[in-house]
Amino acid sequence: MRALRRLSAVAPTLVLSGNHDSPVLLRVIDELAGAAEPRRLRLVTEPEVVEYPDIAQEPVAVACVPFIAPSAIADYAADDPSRFEGNYADGIKDLNRRLLDDAHGRAGARGIVFYAAHLHLHGARPARSERRITVGEDYATHAEGLQRALYCAFGHIHDPQLLPGGTARGRYAGSLIPLDFGERQQAKQAVLVTIGDDVRTETRDLPGGRPLTEFAGTLEELEARAANGGLDGCLLKARVVSDDPVPDLADRLHDWSPECAVFELVNTIANQPVKPIDPAGETDDAAEPALDDLFREWRATAARGVKAPHEAVGALFALALGSAGQDAGADFGLTPLASSAQETLERLAAKRNPDPNGAGPAATGRTDAGPAGAGS
Repeated sequence: MRALRRLSAVAPTLVLSGNHDSPVLLRVIDELAGAAEPRRLRLVTEPEVVEYPDIAQEPVAVACVPFIAPSAIADYAADDPSRFEGNYADGIKDLNRRLLDDAHGRAGARGIVFYAAHLHLHGARPARSERRITVGEDYATHAEGLQRALYCAFGHIHDPQLLPGGTARGRYAGSLIPLDFGERQQAKQAVLVTIGDDVRTETRDLPGGRPLTEFAGTLEELEARAANGGLDGCLLKARVVSDDPVPDLADRLHDWSPECAVFELVNTIANQPVKPIDPAGETDDAAEPALDDLFREWRATAARGVKAPHEAVGALFALALGSAGQDAGADFGLTPLASSAQETLERLAAKRNPDPNGAGPAATGRTDAGPAGAGS
């Protein structure tokens, strides 16, 4: 919201709902933005034409198509959804035609018409981090008819690129920052479009936000990389290889680089204890290990971030396990603690409300001097 407020202070700002967004939330924000005069910010969650009659020498109209799921395309492709026949791409084409007709009618013969959409055009190059279901063939649309717009601004594909096909003038601006480690090496940019006697576009490089950093190596190598804040400001995806479990791995990393944001931290153990299977030596009546014994073994060999003493935690676990299924389970020493707290509260109450006759705490309750409850 801070970014949108800064943008709308520079120029009227239009935001289309995408597949990662909540249309309900954006509608609420749009209602709040509508209270400002003049209106500088609009958030679009349904296909519509947005008019700007006074931002240029000629009227400007933008045909907007936010993300639409295939299950909803019939509601937008035709006036009567029950009569719509066709696939998702057919529905989007029909919707585009009606929106562009409307936009040209509002802008007039000399007006400027733009098209903005959050859609997957067939032939666009995904960035490997999009939700695959929303960039598959079921979601692919076509650029047919979009040449009627002076410029087409597209979102949805994270990799910046020209619109495929060459028939419509426009670009995918791409995501503002890397949204996944698959975009770690991808350049991010904004697109500046200048409308005059012709249409000129140029790209402006954007900083990539916090660096997405991947690491694979030993604990000593990680320490050398992270020491003295070497990984501060990074989003880290790390795999630490060791012969034995590394206790407090996350705490160690935090000591080395307190400002490192951990996306994933995995300890791969070379000497992971594996018990050999001896079918000949097993019998049906072989005793299963006790759960508290398994718990102690897990803490000693595989648990991460363990700080509390093994024996103390193991004893508490055994106590809890022994009372499982009983009506009166183990209270872990809470009963005497509660009794002591109650005695302390009673002493405090006695000091706060002394009996004027010296007989103990004054009683509270209803009096005869007023309505019920007035003397409580």
